[in-house]
Amino acid sequence: MAFRIGPLNFEGAAWLAPLAAVSSAPFRQICLEHGCEQAVTEMVSSEALVREVRKIARRMTRAQGERALIVQLFGSHPSVMAQAATLAVQTTHADAVDINMGCPVRKVLGTGAGVALMRDPDRAAAIVESVCRAIAPVPVTVKMRAGWDDELNAVQVARSVVQAGAKCITVHGRTREQYHKGETRWDIITAVKQAVAVPVIGNGGVRCASDAQAMLEQTGCDAVMIGRGALGNPWVFRNVARGVDQEPSLEQRFQVIRIHVARQVAYAGEFMGIREMRKHLGWYLRGLKGSAMVREKLHSMKTEQDVLSALSAYQEALTSGRATASQRDFEPDAFPHSRYGV
Repeated sequence: MAFRIGPLNFEGAAWLAPLAAVSSAPFRQICLEHGCEQAVTEMVSSEALVREVRKIARRMTRAQGERALIVQLFGSHPSVMAQAATLAVQTTHADAVDINMGCPVRKVLGTGAGVALMRDPDRAAAIVESVCRAIAPVPVTVKMRAGWDDELNAVQVARSVVQAGAKCITVHGRTREQYHKGETRWDIITAVKQAVAVPVIGNGGVRCASDAQAMLEQTGCDAVMIGRGALGNPWVFRNVARGVDQEPSLEQRFQVIRIHVARQVAYAGEFMGIREMRKHLGWYLRGLKGSAMVREKLHSMKTEQDVLSALSAYQEALTSGRATASQRDFEPDAFPHSRYGV
């Protein structure tokens, strides 16, 4: 389904969500290579960007092959957001700036940012207007939720920010209270789509091709955005593009893992790159026979060579049938998942 955001043209159905501490350039590149139409950077604090642009710039790095770079910012002060957006465009030549009005994490809410902005539509609109004025003609987009707890005001906020200049709205069909659990309110996505004259992207609960197709058909949204459904599963974008769900082969899975490890190390250095890969390794391997024990070992490793050697040994054990299943193979790793996604 083709649509435009300002001067940018899009055709594919599936986008990668801005996942905090996850959507770095290496992961975005892998998703784009597997059928993702467009990705958004992990959210960047406007206050931090204004204070330390050089330190924060890495989070806004354009991935190789990334046709359009969309940087997501969060904050609650119109002037600071405008200054941060200007720095983002000047530093990275970003093609669009997305404003976070959906993050439910307490630390973000405490600053009046994220989904807290949905409780103050006037301030939300003022931020959009200020950012639009600062970076024109670069388009500004907004990502929001269905509302704050029982106050389902996504339609009202969407109308306000579009009137202020937003060129696209992404709606996560859950409330702040729900975080990432419970029913996704597709009816709210539908209502927003019917209320505004800009593209609307649906988000929340899409984990496979059939989920994506159902959301597109039932809500009329222009595309779907996938967050947690892409963790350890970049193949979900290929599946959505083809309209059929297909698991990768064991060889394909481990090949992508090795590529991801190498790119993450090149991007962040060996020490930080391996630390940042630990959560990804857990997601890639979860559910495979004997993965619980392997994941525990991988999470204590500090060098690229050790990780690659362990992965090769584990792949060989799976191929030869020597891997032993455990009930813990399907259990998630002990990472603070509430940080990821908005």
